[in-house]
Amino acid sequence: MLGGATRNRTGDTRIFSPLLYQLSYGTIICKQAFAWGRRRKINFPLAGRKFKTFYIRAKHFCPTLKLSSSSADLRLIIDAGNTRIKVAQYQRQSCLQLDYFEEQNSFENFLKNFPPQLPCIVSNTGNWDFAMLKAHFSIFVELSPRTPLPFPILYASPETLGNDRRALAAAALAQFPGEATLVLDLGTCLTADFVNSSGEYLGGAISPGLKMRFKSLHHFTAALPQIDWSGLKFPELIGDSTENSILSGVVRGYAAEISDWITQYERKFGAIRTVLTGGDAQLLLPWLKNDIFAPSKFLLNGLDYILEYHLKSL
Repeated sequence: MLGGATRNRTGDTRIFSPLLYQLSYGTIICKQAFAWGRRRKINFPLAGRKFKTFYIRAKHFCPTLKLSSSSADLRLIIDAGNTRIKVAQYQRQSCLQLDYFEEQNSFENFLKNFPPQLPCIVSNTGNWDFAMLKAHFSIFVELSPRTPLPFPILYASPETLGNDRRALAAAALAQFPGEATLVLDLGTCLTADFVNSSGEYLGGAISPGLKMRFKSLHHFTAALPQIDWSGLKFPELIGDSTENSILSGVVRGYAAEISDWITQYERKFGAIRTVLTGGDAQLLLPWLKNDIFAPSKFLLNGLDYILEYHLKSL
């Protein structure tokens, strides 16, 4: 019922029961039952490949399967990047399920299955259209420079601050309250975002990401090849070929830049918490200092924290 051929799904089955999860969407089944208008058979998935079969009629089924109280605080957290959209289902600061979409129609069809009363927040750093979401969900927050945040921004040009950096700062504040926190996002760009111990966002830095560095060497020269790094072996200091020389310069330079940023922030602010996130974080993590925190879904956690702040103000 909630499936789709053009998406990938991850879930944490330790957190919730698939049956209870399906039952929590009674309003979805209710809507379909009214449309059927007669007796229907529905298979609910249990553990493994087993199913529990229910025979229902709309007039009997709808009153008993409503959105349960245990899922009343369920919310949708959406991170829309340049090439794909992440849709996370959160409850009590925990991600129950995460789905990925690379196509607008499949993304919209998936979200139409959710009840309109579910709170929804979107961070859009790509060129996606969310008009359907605005019309479907009664509580819809699209992150922008005008969105109220649970922390002050001491940034000279807050209107230019990216949504991803806002969300990362919110995640730092939520997870490490009262601690000076440096968040390093290793994505398309390498960004640094700093929240001081008073919970104020000060700013940070923006630099080319790892893949951008490799691509620029190939794009802006006539002879240098396009290469990638697997992360399995840290490049030698002295490259014994053109490819190995590029690996040494790009990867070791990238890692040295990150390490130097951390050192400079520690010198200026003393003890700080350092967080590594983004697509290339796991590639670099084994080759950096050991006291770096690398949580999963850190940006999504920040969006959930912003949505929670918004809901409290309603």
